[in-house]
Amino acid sequence: MKKIKIYLLALLAVGFASSCEQVLDQTPQTAVEDKISDASTARAVLNGAYNGMQSANYLGTRYTLLPDLAGGNLRHTGTFGDFAQVAARTVLADNNAAQVMWIQIYNSIQRANLIIKFVPAINEAGFTETEKKQIIAEARALRAFHYFNLVRWWGGVPIVKEPTSKADASLNVPRNTVAEVYKQINDDLDAAFPDLATTNASRITKNTALAMKCRAALYNKDWAGVNTLADQIIATNRHTLAATTSAVFNGQNTPESIWELQFEATNSNTLAFFMFSTQLGGRNEMRPAPALTAAYDLTDNRRILSTSYDVQLKYFRVSTGTDRPVMYRLAEVLLNKAEALAELGRDSEALVLVNRIRTRAGLAAAPATLAGQALKDEIFLQRRLELALEGHYFFDLVRTGRATRELANWNNNQALLPIPDREMKANPAFAGQQNPGY
Repeated sequence: MKKIKIYLLALLAVGFASSCEQVLDQTPQTAVEDKISDASTARAVLNGAYNGMQSANYLGTRYTLLPDLAGGNLRHTGTFGDFAQVAARTVLADNNAAQVMWIQIYNSIQRANLIIKFVPAINEAGFTETEKKQIIAEARALRAFHYFNLVRWWGGVPIVKEPTSKADASLNVPRNTVAEVYKQINDDLDAAFPDLATTNASRITKNTALAMKCRAALYNKDWAGVNTLADQIIATNRHTLAATTSAVFNGQNTPESIWELQFEATNSNTLAFFMFSTQLGGRNEMRPAPALTAAYDLTDNRRILSTSYDVQLKYFRVSTGTDRPVMYRLAEVLLNKAEALAELGRDSEALVLVNRIRTRAGLAAAPATLAGQALKDEIFLQRRLELALEGHYFFDLVRTGRATRELANWNNNQALLPIPDREMKANPAFAGQQNPGY
């Protein structure tokens, strides 16, 4: 198998050695020193594309937890200054957490681009057209996933659709608009959908692609689209609500999950490590905030998952790092649909879905008279309580306009992270294109 060498898209990379953060200087370019020319390499690079998301600089810690830290579901209790900036929403352009997330996401896009570029030309006995198409489809869906994660933290970002070489001037590209990024997301998902598998909780499937489109439609207030896409997922009957939310996280790859990241002891994450105390082997860098605890009814069986520091959180396998963050699950799809129905004025239908979530949590059904803004507020509350610590809360506050009244000292410039300062300096095409306020 040929070796693929990938260089990062920026000047910094972060690795972890025990509990210490190490910053390494890297070449400020992305290079491909070989190409994918056989089936075994294609499979290996696809595996690498999934593994790249598991970095602590991406979904293995930062991208999963920082939205709850910025929104106030978590409070900062540790020593990392870049996390303290996120918690206070006083992020500077040289914030390391923002820089390394940007790097790792573009590194992940590079891996997807390698597959999309080179795999179609492979002609090898035993490498079926079906397998080839599925590998390419997963790469396109992964690329869409990464661009969605970029656009909601940074707004319009450069769209790079080709693998780039060390001397490639195409790296010096300006930012695309938010609308252009969302178009790229939907184009990739539409192209991927026909060739994706139907079932596999550890990989992107047809329902994963539908869930991605459903979430993107939610952010774009395409209420009819959200409703249609949610119905398509529900109609497959491949996913059912677990008996409790706890079952989703205490177990793994349950029927509720549409896609989970597959961490193992040899490929672990630091989610629990960052939230548990040093006495229990953690770092004590952040923990559930009192405001999140207060948001739960005492009878809500989800309360322990999101607020019981050092007892039982959604991520609790501190010694092994084998918690599997859920990227998409049926409960979110139902809440997406409920929000869309409420926005479309179909309150009674929305209430049925909200009550499915409430009932599973051990709560009484909301009254049949709940409607209008009160219903929308209840849906938002249930999103907060159901999806806490899963990387949604800050983005939900921003996209619904609630950040203004829910977050202290809020200004709209806080809605986006700064384009990393070193990227601004390395790329002349970024001149004058920094996000407002930085």
